[in-house]
Amino acid sequence: MRRRTLLLAGGALAGGALGVRTTGSSVGGSDAESARALVAGSLQTVADEVAGATVEAHGSLAAAELVRSGARDPDVLALADPSLVSDLAGWRATFATNAVSVVYDPDSPRADAIEADWRSALARDDVSVGRTDPARDPLGYRTLLALDLAERRGVPATAILENSDVFPETQLLRTLEAGGVDAAFAYRNMAVAHDLPRVDLPERIDLSDPELADHYRSATVSVDGETVRGEPIRYGAAYLTGRGREFYGNLVGNAERLRRFGFTVPARYPLERGRSA
Repeated sequence: MRRRTLLLAGGALAGGALGVRTTGSSVGGSDAESARALVAGSLQTVADEVAGATVEAHGSLAAAELVRSGARDPDVLALADPSLVSDLAGWRATFATNAVSVVYDPDSPRADAIEADWRSALARDDVSVGRTDPARDPLGYRTLLALDLAERRGVPATAILENSDVFPETQLLRTLEAGGVDAAFAYRNMAVAHDLPRVDLPERIDLSDPELADHYRSATVSVDGETVRGEPIRYGAAYLTGRGREFYGNLVGNAERLRRFGFTVPARYPLERGRSA
């Protein structure tokens, strides 16, 4: 029987595996070789192409908890919420934006129905849907916020949530590619990175447009007893040691690469905040 829970109990690291993935990126010099980057799961693919550190990926909330608990001591952070980076580093650079989308398996027998009308298709009992845990990563609670906004436009959000299963962010689209689900709520860049078809949601739903910030804030969800309010999606990064400076600069300073991997980079980015000269 399909799991029918809206939120998972426990904190960011409660219950089950983290869905971690660690990779090595091309670096130069002994200092760079010892640098460690802790990044959001949705940044994993682009981070693998960035020189300057060995990369470990988790859902952003889980990653932040690993640092707070002392389980990880990274040289550089890049997470899917700039406030998480500021809390840990004391400053951050906002360097990219994104959008919630519906990604689907092109080989699924329900692919045509999802492409034609995701609203009704994802509510069907014969369509399996994946999402991530709102207690572990921002994609999880942003999915709930997007569905809250969508429900006001007639989308059967409750039925879609009842028809969904929760996966770690780093495993979500790999599960979809293996045929484990027909569709998933994922960031636009994740669809690009995996070369998977997607349905782009209206901007009033997908949390992508800074001009709609007031509208997004009208949506709220409860995560572990705390109220989370809708905000435009943004990514933040900071280096915590001198060893992390190279990876940081290579990541936030290459807008062309970020756009190629499916992120949006406004002309004014990166925006540093809180760092002393």
